[in-house]
Amino acid sequence: YLRVVRKTDTSVNTMEIRDTKKQLKRHIKNAESTLRDLQTTVRLVENKRTQFLHINDEELYERKSLVSSSADRIKRTKSDMNSDEIKSKMVEDERKKLQRRTGDMGAKTSIEKENSTFIQDKHSQAQLMLQAQDEALDELDEAVTRVGGMAGTINEELHQQNKMLSELEENLDDAEEKLGMVMGKLGKMLKTKNKYQLATIVCLSIAVVILFFLVVWT
Repeated sequence: YLRVVRKTDTSVNTMEIRDTKKQLKRHIKNAESTLRDLQTTVRLVENKRTQFLHINDEELYERKSLVSSSADRIKRTKSDMNSDEIKSKMVEDERKKLQRRTGDMGAKTSIEKENSTFIQDKHSQAQLMLQAQDEALDELDEAVTRVGGMAGTINEELHQQNKMLSELEENLDDAEEKLGMVMGKLGKMLKTKNKYQLATIVCLSIAVVILFFLVVWT
């Protein structure tokens, strides 16, 4: 991004400038996310040294140094991306573009030329502000799209869960109905002393227990 800004006319090469800046921001976000994970890992090792004896102090120091240097590089990159040098270059490119179109705006005296330059600078700054707003709107649109995708995924998962709950409720109703029938038969059989019927009662009781666990665990 910095190379493109420094080596090209940013007032004309707007698409490449926007795309490279967007890519740079994405890389910075990914780097910051990875860095946070590394920082968490290093703090965990520091706080629980007895659980990470295979990592000696020298290795831990190297990892802490890596985290620190990486954080500094990310900070410098973000600073360079929004530095006064970059802003001045883009303002100057916009001013030159406007000057190519309008010339000195009919200015003849030195004061008129200074006024013309002032107006061109303000116009260039306004153009950069509009570009920044467009970039912010693009990022907002991407964020809204991501949130919409997440909402769709969540909605699909909720639909699947509701379907599973409905099926479970139907299975429980069926099991309750069957259990009622079995209990009714058991009630009748409990009134008898016939050993064959008692054996049948035991088998049915076992079947009821098995049926109960099948309903609960499947």
